[in-house]
Amino acid sequence: MTKEEDNNIKTEVSEEEEQEEQNEEIEETDETDETEEDQTQEQEEDPTEKLEQQIQEYKDKLQRTQADFENFKKRLIKEKQEFVKYANEGLILKVLEAYEDLERALQVEKDEDLREGVELIYKKMDKILKDEGVEEIETEHQKFDPYKHEALLTENNDDYENNEIIQDLQKGYTLNSKVIRYSKVKVCKK
Repeated sequence: MTKEEDNNIKTEVSEEEEQEEQNEEIEETDETDETEEDQTQEQEEDPTEKLEQQIQEYKDKLQRTQADFENFKKRLIKEKQEFVKYANEGLILKVLEAYEDLERALQVEKDEDLREGVELIYKKMDKILKDEGVEEIETEHQKFDPYKHEALLTENNDDYENNEIIQDLQKGYTLNSKVIRYSKVKVCKK
């Protein structure tokens, strides 16, 4: 072998070794890059997924809270309306007794001045009660209704039909269509 051939072989071997070293470096770099990319992706996905889950949880909580709040508002408005509608019930029940006393006093026909004064009071109270939504429950020639009337007595009477009210023993009243005192009545039973 000549020196030239020997140099060529050495050069080829060196080139091959260099090529192998470069290939190894490239492989190591690729592995390192892949490993770094995998780690980066895992790090990026993991916090992102966690954040998305947290965001969804907060959204769900917010929606539930908003729904609860809307229901609360509706319930509060309804309760307020009911309170305002029936706020005077206790007062009106107390006034009804005096109202009926005045009505009975009007039935006395002896003293005209007393009668006129009582009539004025009666009319004023009648107007006040009507303005507040109080109405008498009808009983005359009415059928007995357990939602409006309370039967204290029964009587077999040929002048009335079965379950017809014979006599109103104590008047009943409604406040804005709600019965606040039942009519106490005598009912025909055959």
